[in-house]
Amino acid sequence: MRLLIKLSLGGVLSLVLFLGLVGGVLPARGQCLPLSLLTQATADGQPATVAGIQAQLPAAGWEAHPAGAVAGTSYWLFAEGPSASAGEKALPTRLELRRSNQDLDYDVVYKTTRKDCFGALRAELRRAGLKHEPVTCPQCEAERYSGPNYSVTLYSQAANFAAGKAPYPFVVVMHGSSAADAGLR
Repeated sequence: MRLLIKLSLGGVLSLVLFLGLVGGVLPARGQCLPLSLLTQATADGQPATVAGIQAQLPAAGWEAHPAGAVAGTSYWLFAEGPSASAGEKALPTRLELRRSNQDLDYDVVYKTTRKDCFGALRAELRRAGLKHEPVTCPQCEAERYSGPNYSVTLYSQAANFAAGKAPYPFVVVMHGSSAADAGLR
């Protein structure tokens, strides 16, 4: 009993996530990725790489699609996507490594239809006490959180998704800051 009382909220959430991934208690949670996985891809200010993401991504349920002539972006799909109701197309959760429009590095982009996955990431960012600010985004709600060597922008475009104008209602873009950007060189 004392052990449970001493666990922090983050520790409890990590334990629940671990049980969901390993023990099958929460089978749909495998597609919910923790903030640490997204930020670890750019650890120590290094650019995100396919190998870096692959090393961090849980093996269960995720299917890799390397960049090629047709798709110039490496991406992973969660093989057990959410079930769709009659007439709807089920989109699996998607994680991709996309060329940044700000520099020569890559951004880690996480797209999901699962509000609980999006909400868990937002809660982690808030608990971390990172500086955050609203972002101008036409027809969506967005906010950016800035960490020591990364920024994470959360986009909620639920209305556009419901109207069929956006493929995913929830998008998270993690942009790493290089050592030069941080003034460390």
